[in-house]
Amino acid sequence: QFLAFQLDEKIGDTIGYRLRNDTKVSKHTRLEVMTEGVLTQIIQSDPELSHVALIIFDEFHERSLQGDLAFALTRELQTVFRNDLKLLLMSATLDVDYLCEALPEAKLLQSEGRSFPVELNYLAPKNSHRWREHALTVISDKMLHHNGSILVFVAGKSDIHFLLERLRIILPKQVNLCALFGELSLREQQQAISIPPPGQRKVVLATNIAETSLTIEGVNLVIDCGFEKVAVFDHASLMNKLIQQKISKASAVQRAGRAGRLMPGQCIRLFAKEDFERRPLHSVNDIQQADLLPMLIEAARWGVTSLSQLPLLELPRPIKEQQAWQELQNLLIIDKKLALTQHGNKVSMLACHPRLAHMILIAQTYDQNTTILACLIAALIEERDTFKSEQAK
Repeated sequence: QFLAFQLDEKIGDTIGYRLRNDTKVSKHTRLEVMTEGVLTQIIQSDPELSHVALIIFDEFHERSLQGDLAFALTRELQTVFRNDLKLLLMSATLDVDYLCEALPEAKLLQSEGRSFPVELNYLAPKNSHRWREHALTVISDKMLHHNGSILVFVAGKSDIHFLLERLRIILPKQVNLCALFGELSLREQQQAISIPPPGQRKVVLATNIAETSLTIEGVNLVIDCGFEKVAVFDHASLMNKLIQQKISKASAVQRAGRAGRLMPGQCIRLFAKEDFERRPLHSVNDIQQADLLPMLIEAARWGVTSLSQLPLLELPRPIKEQQAWQELQNLLIIDKKLALTQHGNKVSMLACHPRLAHMILIAQTYDQNTTILACLIAALIEERDTFKSEQAK
């Protein structure tokens, strides 16, 4: 939407997008914005991508499982079918040394861009387990004494609600309080990133959705709790679960930079400087900690029997990959030769986790009510709590 606005056009003209359940493109569209998961599906159905000249992987430092897979597939199709296809990896905090070693044939382009100075301050809580109460105290003080708008980074949605409930009680009249996380509507997200009305300022409570890409108008102070929530595979539930962990140095730098996008700013880190120095430069990539089944079913669909057969930037631990292949066999999704079965082909066509797709297809062998129940369970697990969403409306 932002890109289309720059051209004074509607979405679907020069700039379009593709999502799993929504697409806006036309014969005039030259730039399509999509998720890595959608890109993977397009490659699976059209390996030559004959209509594409350039694929841009933005914020590549995030190294999601889908991003790693989509990049590996595009590198393979570039080698086999399209040596004229260009690939571009972009981020303000790329692990340049690692990528230059992994991709020796690639060209490195650097641009300093424009940024304003950001003053860094460290204000750690006395009790690290009560960081939310400490954050509340710091935010409350800055709401009363800081002139500009404030962006606060917290770990998750529950932390945002905790702070929202308490800050609303002491909210000055000239301050708008906004939340910013993935489940919000487009209108609510736009409200959080738009310029506040004249004479007003705002406090935006955000997860790491605001860490990259977004520029939140008017912000010149960032308060960073230093935590994030990441998906880690849980062997007990056989699903990913969200765990809270400390952010890396690269993420801390990204967050601080939000204060200096439009003017000189300040960043208050709610942890000690010594803590920051001990943190890893980059976060652990998803391929080492997330559930591999969604990646492996796409790999099997591509026709490989080992992730080492793909030009991935990083491979998971062999035992972890072996266990995931075995799990696909147990679900009858692949055979002993690690090729997709007829059931596996049907599973790969459903836009949900392989285990949930397997459940839905098995439910179909019973009756309609069982199938409806299976679909409802899959939706609740994968698409967040739809009942809560309706109550919020």
